[in-house]
Amino acid sequence: MAPGAMLAETFRYRGLLRNLLARDLSVRYKNSVLGFLWTLLNPLFLMLVFTVVFQILLPTPIEHFPVFILIGLLAWNFNVAGLIGSIHSIVGNADLVKKVYFPREMLPLSVVLASLVHFLLALVLVFVMLPLSGIPFTPLLLWLPITLVFQTCFVAGAGLMLASVNVFFRDTEAIMDVVILAWFFLTPIFYSLDVLFDKEIGPFNLGRVMHLLNPMASFISTYRLVLIDLAPPDPAFLARTFVVSVLTLVAGYVIFKRLEPRFGEEL
Repeated sequence: MAPGAMLAETFRYRGLLRNLLARDLSVRYKNSVLGFLWTLLNPLFLMLVFTVVFQILLPTPIEHFPVFILIGLLAWNFNVAGLIGSIHSIVGNADLVKKVYFPREMLPLSVVLASLVHFLLALVLVFVMLPLSGIPFTPLLLWLPITLVFQTCFVAGAGLMLASVNVFFRDTEAIMDVVILAWFFLTPIFYSLDVLFDKEIGPFNLGRVMHLLNPMASFISTYRLVLIDLAPPDPAFLARTFVVSVLTLVAGYVIFKRLEPRFGEEL
């Protein structure tokens, strides 16, 4: 099937995507006492823990640290929830995949979109804390949806890759557990990316390497730049982030569609 025809088919099934999204949103908090409140309480508790550690036990000079760490945690949680959920999306719906025809990419995409919805709802906490921290709202907030789109493209592309690979290699989740742990510490969540620009690894500047090789470092830094530092992102940096996000989405979609015909026999 030609790429255009595949995209058209995916678009025709957008109603199914809405239904899967609604299912994922409802299942997430099924039998949960706190329900949606946990989406807010979880990052708040983590923010308090990190604030105690890095403001009292190991003081850091970062200004507005509570909102600083909250932005990093929310963006990171969106990334992890989208990727880990995508890994199980095909294998976990094996009966549906084998019995009914539909574009299989709807399954990981619905997981990513559900994670995006929770991210957007949790951002309410950031908008509450900004004025409490003395940070005004400015027109720079218009950069926020642009960055959100870039991150969603990246997570969707990586999620499509992981979902398809996991059909053939079931230890993908175990490998990703290790990767995500290392990725967490290599991402400027509880520290500023600026400190890495003062460090060199041979001929390479650690901060620039992190910007180039770690998309999550770019996303989180951009969120903080427009929300806390009140400065516009560098156009060249933003263009590079856009290219990485789109390439990841395209590569993920192509790999997924190449492997999709073999899902049935593998499941």
